Amino acid sequence: MKSEAVHHQSKIQQSRLIAITMGDPAGIGGEVALKALASLIHKSKSRFILVGDYSFLVQQTKKFKVRLPLVWVNEAGLARELKGKVGVLDLGGAKSVHWGKITVANGAAAVRYITEATRLALAGEVDAIVTAPICKEAIHKAGCPFPGHTELLAHLSKTKTFAMMMVGGSFKIVLQSIHLSLKDSISKITPSLVWEKLELTQKTLQGWFGIPKPRIAIAGVNPHAGENGAFGKEEIRILKPLVAKAQRKGWKVSGPHPPDTLFYWVSKGHYDAVLCMYHDQGLIPLKLTAFETGVNLTLGLPFVRTSPDHGTAFDIAGKGKANPSSMIAAIQLAERLLI
Repeated sequence: MKSEAVHHQSKIQQSRLIAITMGDPAGIGGEVALKALASLIHKSKSRFILVGDYSFLVQQTKKFKVRLPLVWVNEAGLARELKGKVGVLDLGGAKSVHWGKITVANGAAAVRYITEATRLALAGEVDAIVTAPICKEAIHKAGCPFPGHTELLAHLSKTKTFAMMMVGGSFKIVLQSIHLSLKDSISKITPSLVWEKLELTQKTLQGWFGIPKPRIAIAGVNPHAGENGAFGKEEIRILKPLVAKAQRKGWKVSGPHPPDTLFYWVSKGHYDAVLCMYHDQGLIPLKLTAFETGVNLTLGLPFVRTSPDHGTAFDIAGKGKANPSSMIAAIQLAERLLI
């Protein structure tokens, strides 16, 4: 099974290397990763390494008729030498997979892939990470206490300030809170926490996206952005003073804007990013316009991490029907941010 193995050699740094985690073995992560790489491998200047189960991935290339040469490697840096092929760092974990089934073993394997990819990124052995979908229930059953990828990556990298940015079409959506109930999300709208996300958004747009003076819109919390306090006071007490503070610093920040009209103007190119006050406020418009090509980008990490904006799709796992468009977009965004 390892006839194409590349054994220990000195690390070569001539090409940027992107690690792609396999995700939950019972989901579509392996399928979309293989399909995406097959479409990109001959036109990309990057090199790639899959972090997962080598034998299982080889089986999937045959099952889904994906023409992509996979090479077993025992060290991530060796994948930089591979042209037209993809290295696989074999961590096992997929010996007896039942498609679409939630198991402790699959959850543990998914966490192991993420943990190793993070270690490689922190050590400078890979230049970016693209993560395939995981099942939150499975990782929780396996003992992982974090709600999802974002919080786990922050923990592993000891990152205190982080945020989720969803990128798709003309939208760059930053979420004030992520996987919380609506009631708990409102409690996270405080001057210090909103400013933390706003500052991170400003730095990311300047540093990673190369926008010298980004135009950032802040979405209101309440209908009509509170209608001057008639429908809620958060805009008056918290958001307006923060907008004024940002403007005194010379930032192009505006708002709080009525959420029901804001995204129309974003779609017309009036803003570079929107800071949204809760999860669905930002995700609904993004998925309406970029359902198949949305990308999740984690802000604040010491390395680039992107992910397709969809889940494990257990209902179609193993059937060869998974669309790799979002994974392709995630890989391409990671490449763009590394330039």
